[in-house]
Amino acid sequence: SHAMDMILTGRPVGAAEALRMGLANRVVPKGASVAEAEALAAKIGRFPQLCLRSDRRSSYEQWELDFRAAMRNEFRLGLETIRSGETLEGAARFASGAGRHGAFDDTGP
Repeated sequence: SHAMDMILTGRPVGAAEALRMGLANRVVPKGASVAEAEALAAKIGRFPQLCLRSDRRSSYEQWELDFRAAMRNEFRLGLETIRSGETLEGAARFASGAGRHGAFDDTGP
């Protein structure tokens, strides 16, 4: 209904309303969007990139698959990531305490 409202009325949507509608993931103070976007990009950039790409791919591909096929696809992509060796470094960092309890500020290289 939000999309239809926007389509039929053509009215502009402010940041708070876009957030409420699910069109935006976060709202930042006026003038801070570039700095916040760069900070978010840097944070995402510190995560294992093959793993992120695999998760993103699986997320997009699952919509056209039934449950069993989606699980097989997720398993296949996960195995590819594990075979790359990328997961070893992250697992070692996690075992040493980095990233515990949702704290990812200490997971960078």
